Amino acid sequence: MLNQIIKKSITIVLLLLVGLSTFAQTVVFKGKVVDTLQNPLANTNILFFPSNQNQDKVRFSITDQDGFYQATLKKDISYIMEISYLGFTTYKDTIKLSQDTTRNITLIPSTQSLEEIILTDRTPVKVREDTITYRPEKFLTGEERKLRDVLKKLPGLDVDRAGNVTVNGKEVTKLLVDGKEFFTGDEKLGVNNIPADVIDEIEALDNYNDVSFLKGLSDSEQLALNIKLKEGKKKFAFGELEAGGGIEDRYLLHPTLFYYSPKTSINAIGDFNNIGKKSFTTQDYIDFEGGFSRLIEDPSAYFKLYNDDFARFLSQRDFTFNRNNFGALSINQTLTPQIDLSAYSILSGGTIQTRQENNITYFSDQNLDEQRLTAQNNKLYFSLTKASLRYIGEENLDMSYEVFLKTNSGKARSSLQSFTGSEDTFLNQTNTPSSSDITQKVSINKQFTSKHTTSVHLSHKYVDTHTRGDWDFNRPVFMGIIPIENTGNAILLNQSRKNKGHDLNFNTKHYWVLHRFHHIYPEAGIRYIDQQYDTYDAQVLENNTNDFTAAGFNNDLDYRLSDTYAGLQYKAKAGKFIFKPGIFYHYYDWKIKQLDSELRQTGKTVVLPELSIDWELNSSHKVKLRYNLNSRFGEASQFANRLRLSTFNQVFAGNERLENELYHSARIIYSKFSLFKGTFLNAGLNYTNRLQSIRNSTVLEGIDQINTLVYTSLPENNYSGNFQYTKLLGDYKVKIGSNASLSEYSRIINSELQDFESQNYSYSLGFETRFKNAPNIEFNWTHRYNIFESATTRTNFTQINPSVHLEYRFFKDFVIDADYNYTYYQNKSLNQINRFSLGNTSLLYAQEDSPWTFTVDVDNIFDTRFKNENSFNQFLVNDTRTFIQERTVLFKIGYKF
Repeated sequence: MLNQIIKKSITIVLLLLVGLSTFAQTVVFKGKVVDTLQNPLANTNILFFPSNQNQDKVRFSITDQDGFYQATLKKDISYIMEISYLGFTTYKDTIKLSQDTTRNITLIPSTQSLEEIILTDRTPVKVREDTITYRPEKFLTGEERKLRDVLKKLPGLDVDRAGNVTVNGKEVTKLLVDGKEFFTGDEKLGVNNIPADVIDEIEALDNYNDVSFLKGLSDSEQLALNIKLKEGKKKFAFGELEAGGGIEDRYLLHPTLFYYSPKTSINAIGDFNNIGKKSFTTQDYIDFEGGFSRLIEDPSAYFKLYNDDFARFLSQRDFTFNRNNFGALSINQTLTPQIDLSAYSILSGGTIQTRQENNITYFSDQNLDEQRLTAQNNKLYFSLTKASLRYIGEENLDMSYEVFLKTNSGKARSSLQSFTGSEDTFLNQTNTPSSSDITQKVSINKQFTSKHTTSVHLSHKYVDTHTRGDWDFNRPVFMGIIPIENTGNAILLNQSRKNKGHDLNFNTKHYWVLHRFHHIYPEAGIRYIDQQYDTYDAQVLENNTNDFTAAGFNNDLDYRLSDTYAGLQYKAKAGKFIFKPGIFYHYYDWKIKQLDSELRQTGKTVVLPELSIDWELNSSHKVKLRYNLNSRFGEASQFANRLRLSTFNQVFAGNERLENELYHSARIIYSKFSLFKGTFLNAGLNYTNRLQSIRNSTVLEGIDQINTLVYTSLPENNYSGNFQYTKLLGDYKVKIGSNASLSEYSRIINSELQDFESQNYSYSLGFETRFKNAPNIEFNWTHRYNIFESATTRTNFTQINPSVHLEYRFFKDFVIDADYNYTYYQNKSLNQINRFSLGNTSLLYAQEDSPWTFTVDVDNIFDTRFKNENSFNQFLVNDTRTFIQERTVLFKIGYKF
């Protein structure tokens, strides 16, 4: 069967590559651009305008560091070649080639003044250190409606269907309009909505920093896209109203409104539908919570976001029914030339219904098989509000205050049926979570002189979460651990989880420029955490309550941690290398009380070295090395040493003896791009070695698991690497990628130490066309391998995912958009094979100058009812069948203004 899948996919590839016959009708035009002294001119712009715009699009090339250029042109088509370079007279010529041609070109210095050159000659692409400036007018044809249409035509930029942007392979993390954040910086909203005719320039700002005078001092991995508006277009309003209805009472209402002026901008978005479309995704939520910057500052807090209630709700893409109600409002106001006010509020609510069937094989002495059926009906309501006030003084003073409020509440109902050879379990469960947290931040940045700059940051976060649960079992569970009274009737358990806490951070850092190539950055701060964590499990009887406290359940924990630290970073530049070693001293002091009894009070010292090396061969060719010794403390729930029921077959207890995790992490990042050759290469290697870890110790009895935490120095190593190469070949783009990871670790299962090894490998191939007057096709092939080994088991999976996306404009006003995805999944160890197909399509009608659009959307066109996938861990293999929403057909009308 696997061979058949490969043969079919190869057939699809061959059919797609038939279009390459067009590529055979192209020629390569190359050479070198020099000045009158024969010095090479790097980053020279070369454009080729087709004499007849219907025959081809504008072609572009840019010279490399040695002045070489190369362009792929259509054979026997007449082009006007235009070469521009600041300080030189623009070179123009008409060419028509029938074969590959080499031509060296000499530019003549301009006799105009510099001011005249700037006013009369706009270089289409300007590369300067970590900034690329695009003047897009020469790449456009007049058909562009939105910013995304403009970005697609610029060299080095990529825009996916959701609106995510990459520049030379690096992901854009923030969107600005005239230097100010657009709708909190989420680029997708601006990319999909800003009109094309208001855009004057586009800047890609690598290593972006909000505080301008910290540029070059404070390191940043952010990439911002700054949209500069045309004069006369500094004030505009636009929006769209989209409404639709379909079979089975399906509906959609999607209004958007944007107003922008130099002093005021107001943005509003609404989305109400029951077709499973989400305007606000998990990644949007992470971005609004700080995004990539949050990952750099506090990795544990960043990854914790993915596991909170709202993130899990957003991430559920497989469902039988989904209703979304979403609204967002953003306001930015310039109060004075020095003071800006910005605020946004997001409200989201929805209902999601899911259904799963699991076949689980447990690696235990009994070698049990379990069949599990789960159905859920979840409702969640969420709000996210942020307001900030920023002052930028004339004396290099930047101050800001932010307040951030998040709330959510909901109700989750689920039913579960579990069948093994010996026991059948039925469970109806209701959970009602609620939470709120408020965060306040104050930042002060002051540059006293060119040699001395200081930053001070203070933040406070208060969290209050509470989840109530009712569990209705058909039988007692965990007999011998949970003292359940068997009354002969259904077993009703009551559960409560509470977590309250304060998190206070103070940090100050001074940037001391000793010399142009030598800096010293002393830093000091303190973080104080105070958390109260309570759990309660009890059985509800007819006339009273069976409390489980005497059996070791129910936590009432008070956890306090202070982290006082001080350190020093030294930054030096030598040639093309930038070195930045650092060392930090941390003193941890923590105290744990359980049920008003002190369990532990102690302190310890940790010294954490770090090192970063940047090797910049040129502005487009870089190598980065990062090393850190990291230290992370757990949360109160991990120290709570009394039992609590996690799921119907899992009991969990923390450990008051835990301390900080300690691990080495190192990574090498390689990036190289060439607009001259149309190549983009990104690669990386990562290594993590854990010295001290917090890990589960599991006792497995049948399908029941009793998990506790241990603080261990068991060896654990993780190796990973990635590779992505993209090549532009005229109207074609080819992508090759690969990922690999290897994990070696040990776990304690049934009081025995067991060693495990997990291997994950994948490669991907992609092919994409970029025709002006022909169908455009994107084909992707991904092949994954997973191997999981221990002394007693070996599990081997493989997964193949070919996919095709078609976009075709025909009869000028019609656009068809279709995608197809096939999944083939094989468990080679158990000889299990899963396969399914998914497809969606839409047909849009829109006249070029009309504000109206008419669309027919069909999702899940094959009416696939479920998806199959497999997963595994140290003691089980899980074959999952997830049911998905049936075919939906929607008729939509849109009006843009």
